[in-house]
Amino acid sequence: MAAAIAMRGEALEKVEELPALERWARGLRALARATKNPGDTLSVLEFNLHANAGGAPERMTRFLATPSGRKLFAERKALDSLTVDLEALERLPDGTLGREYARFMKDNGLSPDIFQAPDNVASPQFAYFAQRMRQTHDLWHVLTGYGTDVPGEVELQAFTYAQTRMPGSLLLTLVGTLRMLRRRPLHFRKVLAAYKRGEASGYFPSFPWEEHWATPVAELQRQLCVA
Repeated sequence: MAAAIAMRGEALEKVEELPALERWARGLRALARATKNPGDTLSVLEFNLHANAGGAPERMTRFLATPSGRKLFAERKALDSLTVDLEALERLPDGTLGREYARFMKDNGLSPDIFQAPDNVASPQFAYFAQRMRQTHDLWHVLTGYGTDVPGEVELQAFTYAQTRMPGSLLLTLVGTLRMLRRRPLHFRKVLAAYKRGEASGYFPSFPWEEHWATPVAELQRQLCVA
């Protein structure tokens, strides 16, 4: 991430310390790149980081207000190749969180090492929250059932905004919905349903996913109220 920003000529100032206009200008430039190339994951991450830095203290307060959030932060729990054995998870029974997550990652050619904590963030809490949101994004896909195509990603962003109130997720939802209107004029109904579903569900950001690899996805859906 840092290398990508440096290559684009961006200085590595701490994101929270940037003036709001400059932070949004950088974020929107990244969003423009991602809009042109939906597969540009680095630009999506860069956009989200800049867009969400302004309200970070409030989101950190909510995250750390939960016992599981405090525990995750204290232990710096991570989901990467050092902590996740995808081959072992593949051997779990069908329908369990670990098995379905491993299958999802394999089917989509993904590696958990793609998503690391940003290094241009001053607050350790915000850096960890950003890392946690990045590393659990694919688990949210598994539990909600939203696909990795553009419509599915837009629905998941609507769900995410309902959960976190992150402006980055709101903008991705709006931009994605508007771009789909011509080809999928009724898709906004699914987006609205995803938002309402996110509001009605339990709080995903601080959920200890790694403690539930052997738990059936259906049981976690009932537990987290994902209809």
